[in-house]
Amino acid sequence: MIAQKVKPKIIKAINKMPTKGIVKRVGINEFGEPSNEEDVVCEVIGLYHEGNSSISQITKDKGTVIKDKEQYLMVVYDEDTNKIKQGDSIYLDSSKFVIQDLGNQNRMNIYFDLKLGKVR
Repeated sequence: MIAQKVKPKIIKAINKMPTKGIVKRVGINEFGEPSNEEDVVCEVIGLYHEGNSSISQITKDKGTVIKDKEQYLMVVYDEDTNKIKQGDSIYLDSSKFVIQDLGNQNRMNIYFDLKLGKVR
């Protein structure tokens, strides 16, 4: 019942500012060891957004507080996004991120708010 109300609103928000991403996972070779190549898990379209971190850095020279921005990609829960696992890589434009958390809100299986960590 809640999913019928929330899911269309999330789809509408994603369609206003879509971000395309490719989710990849490190493959396993014939010996059961991780290979150097990544296999495509799925392609997703989501809403990229940033939030403030709870961890702050204090600089010593001026005493100012700088908060790091956390990066998220909100995607609708479906059969493709269900394949995504924590630790997978996602490519947005020319940037590579690691999925740190799926963010399945209240285990309702309506949407994932994927927490992204930038790969340097």
